[in-house]
Amino acid sequence: MRRFDAGRWPVLLVVALVGCGGGKPTGTVAGTVSYNGGPVHSGSLNLISTSGAAALAKIGDGGAFKVDGELPAGDYTAYVTPPVPEPLPPGTKAAAPKKFEVPAKYQAPTTSGTTVTVQSGSNDLKVDFR
Repeated sequence: MRRFDAGRWPVLLVVALVGCGGGKPTGTVAGTVSYNGGPVHSGSLNLISTSGAAALAKIGDGGAFKVDGELPAGDYTAYVTPPVPEPLPPGTKAAAPKKFEVPAKYQAPTTSGTTVTVQSGSNDLKVDFR
């Protein structure tokens, strides 16, 4: 019959906790989005890293955005996407969509050419598409 050795549990707990630490640094991300120096008023900001991390944030008043949660620290390609039209009740005609103020070049990760760096901790990014 095996005996319960209470003296081993604290050692095992410390080893387990040490093994759980040391993850990659992460940061919170918020800021503003602009095109040629003027604020972008709608749409979404998309961030994609070379390691596969990605985030999407809705662009609000004055170009403000905030990513929910944290992102791994590193370099990200930034691009914007136009707002998604709201669903309409049946039988309602949709108004003509407003022209999105940012050219198509900045609406895809392969052509945007805009990068941002997320650092450990809090990040206040100014993302300007030019």
